[in-house]
Amino acid sequence: MKRLPYFQSEFKQFPWARIETDGTCSHDVLKARFGVLGSGAAAFGYWSVPGGNQPHDSGGLRFDPVIDKRGPTPVARTKGYVHGEVLLSKEWPTDVEAWKLKDEKLVPRLFFDDDYPPPKAVARGEIKDWKTWYAWRGLGLESPAAQLVDTPLSVYHLLTDILNVADVSASAQNRQSLEVHYIGAEIELNFLPLFSELALLLPHTDITLVLFGRAVCDLVRAARAKYPGSLATEDVVWSYTAPKKTGGGSIAIKLHADNDTWTRQAARQAAPDALIGINAGLLSYSAWGEPILFSAILDIPFGVTEYAEQSMETCAGQLPRMCSSGVAQMQLSAQFAAPLLKERPHPITVNPFHRPGQRPLPVVRLPNCYSGFAMPVVLKVV
Repeated sequence: MKRLPYFQSEFKQFPWARIETDGTCSHDVLKARFGVLGSGAAAFGYWSVPGGNQPHDSGGLRFDPVIDKRGPTPVARTKGYVHGEVLLSKEWPTDVEAWKLKDEKLVPRLFFDDDYPPPKAVARGEIKDWKTWYAWRGLGLESPAAQLVDTPLSVYHLLTDILNVADVSASAQNRQSLEVHYIGAEIELNFLPLFSELALLLPHTDITLVLFGRAVCDLVRAARAKYPGSLATEDVVWSYTAPKKTGGGSIAIKLHADNDTWTRQAARQAAPDALIGINAGLLSYSAWGEPILFSAILDIPFGVTEYAEQSMETCAGQLPRMCSSGVAQMQLSAQFAAPLLKERPHPITVNPFHRPGQRPLPVVRLPNCYSGFAMPVVLKVV
């Protein structure tokens, strides 16, 4: 409970903040107020969501009303909705078009001109919370951008402050390259250009962001079968280079379609520099088994965010048991068992780039926000 004042103060700094009588925030009502609540890339751009109460493509973990009689029949998602529908077309809309906001001054632009100059290059630690990010991007707090940019900025926080894989000494003469595997992507497919914030925030750094997940796999397979020449059939589905004034960082985004989720095969040729899971639910989905075990075996830095501190504490307590069970199940030799049995720290901290507003769970009084807390599963070996 001691963290509630912090989360509420972060939310209340925004003019659009509205706290319901039960202490929560209705994010859907907030989006409706801006006219961006709905499904479909053409009408709602980056904001497009599936609707209904089954937003996740979670395979066998989905509620089945025929098999499971413990709860009400779920509300179906919007007919025709596809995660990443925009990638079935042949070109991206402009950044201003995709934000779908009536006032263009509320948009954090990616492409600049004399009227909208680029932000300056940032130093490590300079962008530390929403207030500093908004000021750096030249936005007023009346912009609802934090309701979408929380995802790429949470990735930034994990790479820089939690996993420490971003090299602060990178320069124009000594650029850094990072390959980051993003596990469990779904609605992120609707707003991939927003990950360009990483290029703006990390000067002289070239990032390859590879997305994994069932929705990713389904999208690419559908595109190859029915939408030849679409964005989803390309090797790189989005790329961006920041202006020189901002540091010239770059990002290239790829979709992994060989498997429904991340497996050890993804690190067979070369291990990525980091694994990332946003609102991961490590103990809720069996697909996290291989990332947990093989990030430890291969010493791949791995960071996650979660809604609640309590669930993260439970997860941190279970990770050593999961790793020791993996040794027995895979009958590993001492060489490969040692990294799994190694004692690893899992400090849990508040994520300053959580999505503002308590999630609409009226029975929960403790802080519960999208990407509210961050934790390393495996830290970088120094």
